[in-house]
Amino acid sequence: MNHVLRGLAGVLCAILLLLGGVLGATPGGEAPGRVVVLGFDGADSTTAERMMDAGLLPNLAKLREQGTYAPLGTTTPAESPVSWASLNSGRNPAKTGVSGFVNRGFDASGEPKPETGFYTNEARATKDMQLSFWQRFLVSRTPMSAAWILGVATALVFVLVLLLILRLSWWLALALALLLGAAGAWGGFSASRALPRSIEDIWANSTKAGGFWETAAHAGVPSVVIDGAMAWDRPEVPGAKVLSGLGVPDARGDYGSWCLYTTQDDEQAFASAPQRRDTGSGGRVFKVTERDGHIDTFLYGPNDVLRWEHLQTDIAALEGELGAAGLSSERERELQRAKRDKEAELRDIRNTRFSGESDEYRLFVPLTLTRVGTDKLEVKIGEEKQTLAEGQWSDWYHPRFDGSPLFQVHTVTRAKLRKLAEPLELVVDFLHFDPNHPAFYQPISQPPAFAGELATAIHSDYETVGWSCLTHGFKDGELDTRTFLEDIEFTQTCRNKLLLAALDRRDWKLLVDVESTPDRVQHMCYQYADPTHPLYDAAAAAETIRFFGEEIPFSMAIEASYRSMDRLVGEALAKLRPEDVLLVCSDHGFQSFRRQCHLNNWLAEHGYLALQPGLSPASSGFPRFVDWSKTKAYAMGLGMIFVNQAGREANGIVPEADVPALLERLTKDLLATEDDGHKAVRSVKRMAQIHKGPYLENECDLMVGFEAGWRVSWSTTLGNLKLVTDDEGKTRVAPVFSDNKSNWSGDHVSVSEDLVRGVFFSNRKVEIGAQGLDLLDVAPTALALLGVPIPADYDRPALSVSR
Repeated sequence: MNHVLRGLAGVLCAILLLLGGVLGATPGGEAPGRVVVLGFDGADSTTAERMMDAGLLPNLAKLREQGTYAPLGTTTPAESPVSWASLNSGRNPAKTGVSGFVNRGFDASGEPKPETGFYTNEARATKDMQLSFWQRFLVSRTPMSAAWILGVATALVFVLVLLLILRLSWWLALALALLLGAAGAWGGFSASRALPRSIEDIWANSTKAGGFWETAAHAGVPSVVIDGAMAWDRPEVPGAKVLSGLGVPDARGDYGSWCLYTTQDDEQAFASAPQRRDTGSGGRVFKVTERDGHIDTFLYGPNDVLRWEHLQTDIAALEGELGAAGLSSERERELQRAKRDKEAELRDIRNTRFSGESDEYRLFVPLTLTRVGTDKLEVKIGEEKQTLAEGQWSDWYHPRFDGSPLFQVHTVTRAKLRKLAEPLELVVDFLHFDPNHPAFYQPISQPPAFAGELATAIHSDYETVGWSCLTHGFKDGELDTRTFLEDIEFTQTCRNKLLLAALDRRDWKLLVDVESTPDRVQHMCYQYADPTHPLYDAAAAAETIRFFGEEIPFSMAIEASYRSMDRLVGEALAKLRPEDVLLVCSDHGFQSFRRQCHLNNWLAEHGYLALQPGLSPASSGFPRFVDWSKTKAYAMGLGMIFVNQAGREANGIVPEADVPALLERLTKDLLATEDDGHKAVRSVKRMAQIHKGPYLENECDLMVGFEAGWRVSWSTTLGNLKLVTDDEGKTRVAPVFSDNKSNWSGDHVSVSEDLVRGVFFSNRKVEIGAQGLDLLDVAPTALALLGVPIPADYDRPALSVSR
C-alpha cells in the first residue's frame, strides 16, 4: 500500500511540475529564469573593443565569444539623464520628458532662460509625504488645534485615572488633570510647530515614464534596483525595491556640495563667518584661523526650513493682530516694529537662500580641528572625532542637523586631511543622506527602509548622492587628481559591495545595477591619456597612484576603470545560476574633449543672432547681449539651438511657416563649419523628425553633433556669449573655437551620437539586425525574458535571445 501511495504521490508531483512549467512558460515555451541587467555609465564601445582585443578585459571578452557583444546606440542628445531615462523606459526623450542636463525654459514674460532639464525644485506639503501616524497627526493640524486636542485628551485620560484608579477626590483629580492637560496642550502646540508644514526645494524627477522594473513589479515579478539612474522620486511600486542613483541630491539640497577648510590667508573674504568663497561648481572654500594648534568652525547642512516657516507664521499672526480693533498707538507701533524685523529677516533668508552667498540660515554642527603632535590632526564633527595623518581619509562621520527635536536630518560624510603643514587643508565630502535614517522629505529608496536594508547587508554606510564622486572639485582646480581617484575607488568599492550583496538576495527575479566609475574617470582623466589634449603634460601623466589594487600612472586611469568594470562582471557571473540571463549595457560612450565651440558666437558670426550695441564684460550673460528684434536663432544647453519663433518666444520674429527653411540653412552652414581647417560638426538633427511624443515641445529645434575632440563650450551651456578684452581694453566677441583648458577633459554631450556608442553584452546569443542595437532595446528585451507583456508605447520590440 505504501508503495502505491508513494507512486501516486510521484505521479502527482510530476503533473504539478508539468503544469507549473506550462503555466509559467514564456511565449517561446520556456519557464523564464532570472534576469540581471548591469549598467556601466559611459562605457565606450571603441575603448572596450580595443581593450578586449588586447586581452585586458577577459570577462567581457568571454561574453563576446560565448554570448553576444555589439556597440549600443545612444540617444540624441547623448546625455546621461536623457539616455538612462530612455534606456529604463524603452521610450524616446519626447515620451520621457527628459531633454537634457540643461534646457530652455521661459520666464514669466515669455523670454527664454536656461533651466535644468532632468529635475525641478518643488515645494511639497509635508502631510502628503510618507509619515508616521503621529507625524501626520501633527502636520495635518494647526499648532493651536493640536494643542486643544492633546490638551483635552490628556485631561480626560488623567481625570479618569485619578478618579477611578487612584480614587482621589474629585476636586484634586480635576485640578491635577487640568494641570496635566495644560502640559499636554503645550506639548501638542510645541510638537506641531516642530515639524514643517511644507518643504521647499525638493528635487523632483522630471521623468514621466517609469523604468521597466516598475512594469515587471506590476506584473508580479519581484525586482531589485541598485543605484538606479533617474529612478529617484518615483511612485512606490509593490514588488520593486529601488535604491536611487543619478539625480539624488545631497542633504544641503545641492547636486554635490563639498567643502575645503584652509588656513591659507589670501582666500577671498565673504561677509559670512567664517569667510567663504564658492568654487563655481558647488564647492565651498572656508578660510579658518588656527590659534594654538586649534581651529573652531562649522559644517553647514540643510536650510533651516522651520525658521523660514515660523517667520512666515509669525508675520501672519502679527498682521492679524494689527487688523484687530481697539489697538493702542503704543501697541500698534510695537507690532509694526516686530513685523518689520521679521520681514527683514525673511528677506535676508530668501536672498541668501537662493543666491547661495551665505550659510547663515542653514543648520550646522561644530567642526573642530586640533593638532596632535607634529604629524596628525584630530577632526571632530559634531560629537564624533577621528585622528588623521596627512593624505589620509577618515572613516564615516554621522553629522545630525537638528531643526527641532522632531525634525532632524541625518547624514554621513568623510574627510581627508590633504595638507597638515601651513596652509592646512581639510576636505569634507558631500553630506549624504544617511541610508539608515533617510529623510522623509527626499527619499533615497523605495520603500524608504530599503536603503537601510542594504547598509545592514554590507555592514557599512555608503554614499547616497546620485553623483557621488568629486569630479566638480577637480574640475574647478580646487582638488587634485590623487584625491579624486581615491574618492572614485572608495565609491566603486561600496557600489561593488551593494551589487554583490544584492546578488546574494533571494527576493528578486529581476536585478538592475548601475555603476558610474567609467563615466567619472573619463570625464576627468582624458588629459592624461590623450597626448593631443591641450592640458596633456607627460610628467603629470607619468605620476603614479595605487588604484584598484595596482600601481598605475595617471595615464592609465581610464583603462584601470574599465578593468575594474571587467572584474565586477566576472564576480557577478560567478554568482549567477545557469538559467540566469545577464545583460550588460551602457548609456553612451566617450571622446576626448580638446576644443570647445561657442555656439552663440557662431550664430552671431553667421548672422543668425543679432547683438546689442556697446558690448561690455557684463554683456556676456544670456540674454543681455541679444537683440531679439533681429535674432533668428540662439543657443543654450549642451548643443541645442532654438529658433526665435513668433508666437512661441516672447520676442519671436520667425513665422512658423519660415522655420523649416531656416533650419535647413542652419544645418547646411553648421555642417560646413571648420576649426583651423578641420571639420568640427559631424551631424545636425531636427528633433521633431527623430522623436515623437507628448513632450516634444521640451526639446530643441536643432541638436548639433560635433566631431571627435570637439564639444559645445562651457559658456554656451547657460546661453552665454564668449567675450574677450583686447589690448586696448575694448570688449570684443571671442573666436568661435577655443581650447578646453578644464580638467573636465573628456565628454560625450553634444558629440555626434555615432561617435559615442555604448556597449551591449549578454551571456546568451542575441539576434542583431542590420541596424544594430539601440539602448531602447534593453527594456523590452528584459521584460520579454521575464514573460512580462511589453507596454504598447515602447518604441522598439524585444530582441530575440537564445535561452
